Amino acid sequence: MADPTGWLGRPSLRRRFAVWFGAVFIIGAVAIRLEHYRVMVDALARDVDVQLWSRLAAVKAQEQFAGGRKLDQQLGAGHGLLSTLPAATARATPRILGIPVPALEPAIDAGTFAWFAGVWRRDGTLVDALDLPASLAWDPAWPGRLDTIWSSVDGSFRLAATAGAHDTVLVAGTPLEALAEAARQEARYQLLTFVVWVPIVLTVAWLALSRVFVPLSQIAATAHRIRTGQFEERIDVARTDVEFTEMAGMLNDMLERLDAIRLSQSRFNADVAHQLMNPVHAILLESDAATEKPREADELAAALDRVGGLARRIESICGALLAYARSAALDPARLRPVDLEPIIAAACDRVADRAGDRGITLVPPPEGIVVKGDAALLEEVFVNLFINGVEHSPEGGRIEIVVGRDDSGCRAAVVDHGAGVPATLLPELFTRYRSGKAAGHGIGLALCRRILRSHGGDLVHEPTTEGGATFILRFPPAA
Repeated sequence: MADPTGWLGRPSLRRRFAVWFGAVFIIGAVAIRLEHYRVMVDALARDVDVQLWSRLAAVKAQEQFAGGRKLDQQLGAGHGLLSTLPAATARATPRILGIPVPALEPAIDAGTFAWFAGVWRRDGTLVDALDLPASLAWDPAWPGRLDTIWSSVDGSFRLAATAGAHDTVLVAGTPLEALAEAARQEARYQLLTFVVWVPIVLTVAWLALSRVFVPLSQIAATAHRIRTGQFEERIDVARTDVEFTEMAGMLNDMLERLDAIRLSQSRFNADVAHQLMNPVHAILLESDAATEKPREADELAAALDRVGGLARRIESICGALLAYARSAALDPARLRPVDLEPIIAAACDRVADRAGDRGITLVPPPEGIVVKGDAALLEEVFVNLFINGVEHSPEGGRIEIVVGRDDSGCRAAVVDHGAGVPATLLPELFTRYRSGKAAGHGIGLALCRRILRSHGGDLVHEPTTEGGATFILRFPPAA
């Protein structure tokens, strides 16, 4: 079964976009949230340190002017460590999709961080304390850490120390569990929003990409209808997005040209069939007439001569079709430089008898010219043009061949001085034109143009100044 999405078979543009965009978005989202988490935790730690210094300064001031009063009487037991934080540092209740999430409310508020303080003499004797934890005891290293802040070895407390006014050591601290809980809350918040938002963003991106591919799907549907035989179908440019308008217009132009080629090929095939049927019917009539009644030897000889002429005409048509097929399969990249002089001379020899019967002179160019092409096919072109000129020139006339170069490349012209081509027949001159008195098969000019275009050139008609027709062969530069 076919895989229209391209997920199981060949890589599709949609799949590549989904993979790369999803990977970049997820990596970016993870990096941003990790950085946000780190910055938030660092900010909380700095807030704790600022509050510890503030509390320690208050303890130092009270110890200096205590007058024998206890710390809990001076400072008020139970003061929250962060109660003096500016209002700007408080965070509102987090919301996801507009819905409040109480479980993610910040754990750091005025009443969460308890703080404690103690006053020790230098020998380790405790002078006074405020909510001092039982697990916290004098450490001989404290006098060496005056005016610094640090975490305890077990990571349970954050401590700050300074010298007192009476040769004492003042220490203020806070348990770190609240900070750790705040960090965990922040991690859960970032994880939850990541899990919620990443699928939403990726889904929106997928739907947007699908909308972008709609014009391409319409183009594919049009191509499918054309393949099924609806050759008149075209892409609706008016309903196509601006980014695809140029491509749709180019495809419509290509379809128009292909349709014109299809119709031209159909007419050409019909003309060829018609041209083949005429001599075949004539041969059948001659055969039927010969079998109906006995004939004299001279009548049989005349009949055989007519049959031979008809067979030669069929042979000529078949030769033209073979040349046409060769030109269709011609690869312009494999063409090599050839001199037109021997080609024109060979074509003149092939037409010399027919021209001599009517007293028509073929005038070759005084010198040749080098073009890129297939010598055999170009000889067929000149033979067809010479025969065409002979058939349409008056007896005793002349056909001239002129070669040269211009800005567009090389050119050769076959000039006759006959009656010329009627204006009414010019539109179909290179498709199906054949005058009543012509002895040819009627596809010579179409064949000649097809060969020239397969060489990267063209065949065009111009009226001869003094009367007649001039057929100009254009070639790209030989270099």
